[in-house]
Amino acid sequence: MPSWLWFVIVVAVGLLLLAGAMLLDRREARLRTGTGEPAPRRDHAVVDSHVPHYVTQDEVDAMPSPSSLYARDLPKAGEGFGFGHAHRDFATNPDGASWEHPRLLIVDGEVTAMRELLAPLQHATPETPLVIVAAELHPEVIATLAANRRALNLPVVAAAASSQDRRRLAELTGATTLTPADLQAGYVPAQVLGMAHHWSSTSAKSWVQP
Repeated sequence: MPSWLWFVIVVAVGLLLLAGAMLLDRREARLRTGTGEPAPRRDHAVVDSHVPHYVTQDEVDAMPSPSSLYARDLPKAGEGFGFGHAHRDFATNPDGASWEHPRLLIVDGEVTAMRELLAPLQHATPETPLVIVAAELHPEVIATLAANRRALNLPVVAAAASSQDRRRLAELTGATTLTPADLQAGYVPAQVLGMAHHWSSTSAKSWVQP
């Protein structure tokens, strides 16, 4: 047998062994951490009723966009701002996001994790949707909020705005500007949130009617 053919066989066997080792390592990691595995059943009706069902990103992406469920309608009443919502799924119809009687959370800094928004999101209801305006929003925060908009129709809008726009927005709505430290401490009483008669936004602009 030619020497080059032996070389090809050795390389092929080596690649197969490497692939097998990688698959085994991934399987052991899943077993060790539980990643990708459903929560175990306890064979107790009350306990099993609280086992969460995790929705994958593929399942979320397969759901209809919130904006596709309604007719076009975007009132542009009130004062305009030069920033828009941070993800297309924050839109409520094909023209953009439109909410009546929103509460506004204004953050003088970056929102870096979803746990920082657990307290303010308690105020988000269909009657009083929550608009989050911060200096920055971590991409994972935007993605998680957008997924909850699509999967649960969460009444929320998130946007990043300049310090000048955030300051004016606070004046217009009566909001108290919070810091990331306030969010991390869970300090978000209802009275720090601003109020508006109407909020409209596209991916590039926003309008607020106080």
